[in-house]
Amino acid sequence: MPELPEAETMARDLNSRVADQTISEVLVSFDKIVASDLSTFAPTLIGQKIERVGRIGKWIKFDLSSGGALLAHLKMTGQFVMGDWPGDLSGEWPAHTRAAFLLTGENSRQTLFYRDIRKFGRLRAFSPDGLRDFLKELGLGPDPLKLEPADFHSIVSGKKARLKQVLLDQGVIAGLGNIYVDESLFAAALSPFRLATTLSPEETSNLLTQIQRVLAKAIELRGSTVENYQGLEGPGSFQDHHLVYGKHGQNCPKCGEGLAKGRVGGRGTTYCPACQK
Repeated sequence: MPELPEAETMARDLNSRVADQTISEVLVSFDKIVASDLSTFAPTLIGQKIERVGRIGKWIKFDLSSGGALLAHLKMTGQFVMGDWPGDLSGEWPAHTRAAFLLTGENSRQTLFYRDIRKFGRLRAFSPDGLRDFLKELGLGPDPLKLEPADFHSIVSGKKARLKQVLLDQGVIAGLGNIYVDESLFAAALSPFRLATTLSPEETSNLLTQIQRVLAKAIELRGSTVENYQGLEGPGSFQDHHLVYGKHGQNCPKCGEGLAKGRVGGRGTTYCPACQK
């Protein structure tokens, strides 16, 4: 699943390509990809200018001139690609594309497709009031790139759960997923099984430093392309810098001991038993 660095990369790519464009037409070829009211999806978007494309947690957010937004959650295999306008639902669509947006600007015309092989991703269109209500209901925690050490310690150490489980909870910290939690915990030499309540301010400060460092490097390298993910401008390469994620059975790059695999909160977890006691 695309996580914070992949969503950030896609948002930046999109912002450079579609900001200041107006959504002139909308087609949906797979109705279930729209998680908001399908009957109002296209009407909410048509005629709106895309002011900016950014990110909230793992969500990609298209800010519209109405004050509303188009939100996209990529889930496992979602991505945006550019192409030629198909005209209608019987026209020529690129493989696995589920929705099409005709964008027009001054002397320009381009098509943005939402592509999703496994069809797990979701699109939502909102008026200003609907957007406020949805974001409140969603209840996302703060962005890890914007957190200060004292606030991070207060948030994390106040949760009575395993450390990895706390970091994966989007209501606690928004944007982290399996890849970057495994990599950050390894960098901070903290066990994913550790109870979050037992961490000292010094340990959470170091953990936040490692999370922010790992995320910044991943964003610089356009995220991790481990399966189907890639941004508009191409795939990521941070997967070449993974130290533990998906490497159970290999030797730890720090101590040489074998990396182990366990489960925390139902999620597969790779760690070094020697370095992350």
